[in-house]
Amino acid sequence: MNLRRRQFLQTIAGAALGTTLAPLMSTIGFAKPSARIKEFQFTASATQVQLGEGPDFEAWTYNGQVPGPEIRVQEGDIIRVTLKNDLADATTIHWHGIPLQNPMDGVPGITQPAVKPGETFVYEFEARPAGSFLYHSHAGYQLDQGLYGPLVIEPSRAEQAYDQEFTLVLEDWVLRDGGGTASVQRRPPMGGMHGRMHRGPAFGPADGPLWEPVYDGYAINGRVNGAIDGLLVRKGDRIKIRLINACSATVFFLRLAGHSLTITHADGNPIRPVETDVVRIGMGERYDVMFTADNPGNWLLAAYDSGLGEGRLQIPVLYRDVRREEPQTPAFHRNLRMADYGEFQALHPTDYRGGEADRIFNQPLSGGMHSSAWGINGQVYPYADPLMVKKGERVRLRYSNHSMMPHPMHLHGHFFRVINRSLPPEQWVQKDTLILDHMQRFDVEFMADNPGRWFHHCHNLYHMEAGMANVVVYENFSNSMTF
Repeated sequence: MNLRRRQFLQTIAGAALGTTLAPLMSTIGFAKPSARIKEFQFTASATQVQLGEGPDFEAWTYNGQVPGPEIRVQEGDIIRVTLKNDLADATTIHWHGIPLQNPMDGVPGITQPAVKPGETFVYEFEARPAGSFLYHSHAGYQLDQGLYGPLVIEPSRAEQAYDQEFTLVLEDWVLRDGGGTASVQRRPPMGGMHGRMHRGPAFGPADGPLWEPVYDGYAINGRVNGAIDGLLVRKGDRIKIRLINACSATVFFLRLAGHSLTITHADGNPIRPVETDVVRIGMGERYDVMFTADNPGNWLLAAYDSGLGEGRLQIPVLYRDVRREEPQTPAFHRNLRMADYGEFQALHPTDYRGGEADRIFNQPLSGGMHSSAWGINGQVYPYADPLMVKKGERVRLRYSNHSMMPHPMHLHGHFFRVINRSLPPEQWVQKDTLILDHMQRFDVEFMADNPGRWFHHCHNLYHMEAGMANVVVYENFSNSMTF
C-alpha cells in the first residue's frame, strides 16, 4: 500500500468509489449539504487464501482478501459502507478508534443486532478525526479468521511533509489450523517474557472460551516473510509508515536496521515527535512513524523474535539503485531507546483542565494462571456491572494489572487522555488503546461527550472473549433497537 503524498493531494478530489455530494439521511444527525459521501461495498465471505508461502486455507474475508480493502478518505467526508454477509455466521464491522455515533459502532448486542447470514447493513458516519484507524469484525473470534482492514483519514490541512507513505497492517496467523480458531496447539494461560505465553501444546476447554493459539505465521498486508514486497525508497526522501496492529494476541517490538524512527502520531492523534530505536505496538494500537532515507542499503524493519518462532515478522526496506543483497537484520540489545507513554505529549495542547474527576472507576485486571477466564474488578463479562456516567462528566479509569499478561485496554466511542503528572493536563496525549503490563498501573480520563452504550475491553481477542470487558453506559441513553 504505497501512495506518494504529492500525487494523493493532486488527486483526492477525484477519488473513486462513489464520491457524491448527496446529503446524509436525516436519522444520522450530522448531515452536511456539502459533504462528500464515499461509498464502499463490502462482502464478508469464506475465501481460500494463500499468504505467499505455506498452505492454502480458508479465511473469512472482506471482498475476498486479507487484509480487507484499504478505506482512504479525507477528513470531513462521509463514509458509507454497505456490508453484505455471505458467511455462515452473523457478523458486524467495528470502526476501531473513531468516536462515531453509537448505532454505527458495530458491537453485536450492544450497539446493533448482528448482521445475519444473507442480510445487509449500512454503516454511515463522518470521517473525523484524521489519522490511522482499523476496522474489524466484533463478532466472536472472527477477527482471528481474517476480518479486518485499514482505514486512513487524510487531514484536511497538511501536516508534516513527506515524500512516500506506506500502510503496514500487522497480522498473526495459525497457518497449520487455517485461520486461528481450531482447537489444537493452544497456549495455557501462563505469563511469559514480553507478553508471549509458554509455547507448549494445550487444548482449550470444550465448553468454555478458547485459549490463545500457538501462532506460526506473522504477516504484513496479508503476506508472510518470504513473500512480502519490500518498501522501495529513494535516498533523501522522507518516509511515512502507518503501523496498524490488527493481531488478535501479539505485541510487536519493531526496529528498522540502519535508521532511527520518529513517532509522530499515536492512535491517530498527533504528538510531539519522539525519536526511538524500537516501537512497541500492541493489539489495536496504531503508530505513524517517519524516517529519512539517508543510509543507502538493504535493511529490514523487523520484530524482536523472542517468542515469535519461525513466523518472525519482517519487511525489507530497499533503496533504489543499490545492488540487491540480503537485507541486514536489526540488532536488539538493552541500550536501545524504546519510546513509552510517558514520553508522549499532545502536539496541539487542548483546553483540557485537570482537577478531581466527576467519576472514578477502579479497573483491576486479573485472570489466567491455569484458567481461561479473565476479568475486570473481579467480574467477567457479560455479567459485569456497567460503568454508569452522565453526559458532560469527566471520567477516570484507574487501571492496575494483577495478572501475568499484558492487556491492551480499549474504549469505544472516545479518546481517553493518559494521565502524566509531569505534564500539564492540556498536554496529556490522547489514545484509545493502552497496554498495561504485569503489576503496572495507569490512570486515564475521558470526557463523557458521546452518549451511548460503549464497549470497554482488553484487545487481546482471547481475553475479551473470556470476560475481560464491561460497558460504559450513559444515564438516560435510550437505544430503541431490539437485540
